[in-house]
Amino acid sequence: MYTINIKGKPNPKDPAMVKLEMIFFKSNYPRVTKVVNVTGLLADWDAKSQSFRVGSAEATAKNKILFDLKTKYYHKADDWEIEGRNWSPVQLSHAFDEVEQIKSEVVVKSVLQMVESFEERYLEKKRIKNGHIMDSIKTSKCYTNLKKTLIQFTSEKYNKSFSSYFFTDINEQFLLDFAFWIKEQGIKNGNRGGLTHKLRLLRAVCNHAYKMGMYGVNMDAFLCLGNDIKWPETTSKAISYKTMNKIAAIDRTLLTRYEQLHLDMFLFSYYAGGMANVDVCNLTWDCIQEDRIVYERIKFPKTAKPILLQKARDIMNKYKGKSFENYVFPVFSPKHTTSQKRMVRVKEISSKVSRTLRKICKILRIKDKVTWYSARGSFISKMVDAGNNPYVVAEMAGNSPLTIYKHYYKNTRREEIKREMESIF
Repeated sequence: MYTINIKGKPNPKDPAMVKLEMIFFKSNYPRVTKVVNVTGLLADWDAKSQSFRVGSAEATAKNKILFDLKTKYYHKADDWEIEGRNWSPVQLSHAFDEVEQIKSEVVVKSVLQMVESFEERYLEKKRIKNGHIMDSIKTSKCYTNLKKTLIQFTSEKYNKSFSSYFFTDINEQFLLDFAFWIKEQGIKNGNRGGLTHKLRLLRAVCNHAYKMGMYGVNMDAFLCLGNDIKWPETTSKAISYKTMNKIAAIDRTLLTRYEQLHLDMFLFSYYAGGMANVDVCNLTWDCIQEDRIVYERIKFPKTAKPILLQKARDIMNKYKGKSFENYVFPVFSPKHTTSQKRMVRVKEISSKVSRTLRKICKILRIKDKVTWYSARGSFISKMVDAGNNPYVVAEMAGNSPLTIYKHYYKNTRREEIKREMESIF
């Protein structure tokens, strides 16, 4: 249902004159007003008939202008209805104003259109990290998956097309229903359904729309999701210094040549500030600055500056001249021509490193679960326990002090501390 009415009120500049406004209304949308450039005496305006009283100055001419104006907008609304177009009162109010039309199309973009704009943006977005061009295809695919999920959800839950949803529709009830539906899907597949990730992606879309001035965005609605939209508490994968030394001292004749490479990359991560797997794989010799390694982290907009220990330097020199182009480690080859292919390769070798570490733990009878990610937490925990300033440790790891304590630090000296306390007390 939609209506177009004309309302008159005293003109603020001259109360004796009438100020006319068109009122555009459509169900489920707020009313929108637009000033009409027709005026006359306030006493001559008849609110009931929405016209000037017969006999007043130029009443016939003015009433014809008003009638033609309403008719023009009604025809436009009728055309849009016939086309099956999703339109809003804001769009209709600017339908005949070319400049404003461009602006209104942005302001009333549907949620689907906004998600698709994120897809396109990240598909084309390029970054330069440590002298290499990186794309954002992985992020683009995240929004593609979000779109597919929302399309399926609105169809199954509400029997409606997702293309008909605007930001006014993303309210608390929608979000609660969406979260519950994702959980149901997750139960069927034996997981959480990517709940937090999908909710945070949708929030990012809404937040961007809010910053653009998009009508109807309610960011407070996301508060109803509580812990569902928060990342779960992470448990540090750090292992003790003794266990790390045990792994480093393994008899390498028990490992294949490739498994020795995997072990070296893991140990390098540990010695080089807890460098993440993706950063080890993408590390180039250009990042080496005398007694430091200075590199931009791939996953985060942070620069890490670990001190280059001799143990780390020895591992690097072992592979010097054996790697593709200027990379430190022999991970990539000429066939890895795009950042997407390199990303797949990093994932592949990360799995192999973790598999090698499982083999090593079995040989050494280590009960701890050790993965490549253990190197980061182990370095941070060792440095903090040794009494180093958290800000110094954070700079080496490429994180904030709060982050290293929240996600990576783990007390691996419980038994030693207990013995020390027994002797003290």
